[in-house]
Amino acid sequence: MIPSIIEIFWIEKLRFTQYCFQKIASISREDWERVPSPQAKSVAWAVSQMAAFDRNFAFYLPASMALSTFFFRSKIEELDIEKDLVEIRDKFTPPAFPLHFLDISIQRAADLKIPESDRERTRIMKEWRMTLVKIEEKLGQISEAEAYKKRYTSLTGIYTIPGAINHSTEFCHRLWNEHIVPFIKSES
Repeated sequence: MIPSIIEIFWIEKLRFTQYCFQKIASISREDWERVPSPQAKSVAWAVSQMAAFDRNFAFYLPASMALSTFFFRSKIEELDIEKDLVEIRDKFTPPAFPLHFLDISIQRAADLKIPESDRERTRIMKEWRMTLVKIEEKLGQISEAEAYKKRYTSLTGIYTIPGAINHSTEFCHRLWNEHIVPFIKSES
C-alpha cells in the first residue's frame, strides 16, 4: 500500500494520465502527426516525451531510494514537501487542470483504461501504463516512515518523493498545454 503522503500525488498523476489517454485517442491521425509551425512539435512527439519522462522516473526511482538511505537521514517535514511543490509550480507555472479532471476516479495504475485508437497510440498508452504500474509497485514498497525520509535524485534535481511525483505530473502537464491542447476540442 502506498503511504498516504505519496498517494495524494500519485492519484493526481494517474488522473492526469487517464485524462491524456481519453483525449489523445480522439485526436485525428492528421493532427497526431501535424507540426503546426516550425517552432512547434507534433502531438505524437509530445506524448512520446511524456511517456519517456515517466520511464526515466521509473528508472531512477529504485536507485534513488537505495542511495537516499545512505545520504539522507533526517526526516522530511511537511514544509519540505511544500517547498518542493512551490519550486515545481514556479518552474512550470501550470494553469489549472482541465475541466472534468476531478471527475476521473482511479486508484491504481493497472486500472488505467486504454481507449480505442490506432495501433501506434494504443502501443504508447499500454507501454506508458506498464511504466506507471512499475513505479506504483516501487512506491508500494515504501513504508509511511520511509516516505518522510527518502529522496528522489535524478538529472532534474533532488526532491521529496511526493515532489518527484508532482514534478513528473507537471512536466507532462506543461507538454500537454504547449503541444496538445490546440488539437483538443473545447469542453463544456
